[in-house]
Amino acid sequence: MATDFAANYIPRKQLAKELGERLRGRPYAEITLIAWEKDGRGPPVTRVGRDVVYSIPSVEKWLKAQERAAKGETDSNAA
Repeated sequence: MATDFAANYIPRKQLAKELGERLRGRPYAEITLIAWEKDGRGPPVTRVGRDVVYSIPSVEKWLKAQERAAKGETDSNAA
């Protein structure tokens, strides 16, 4: 029985497109993800030779970690 282990990974170009469209209505440029990687701000990457892919569970975890309370909001007045 074959396992499609690569199914949990997404190429940089596809992540830039999908993440941007879902968050802001238009794709991010790949260079944005490259800059985030260099700055240490983006989701973790996996390099396979020259290819860069992202683990979907890692991207979801990174995205969740980006959540912040609005200024002035405390746990007591959060919905």
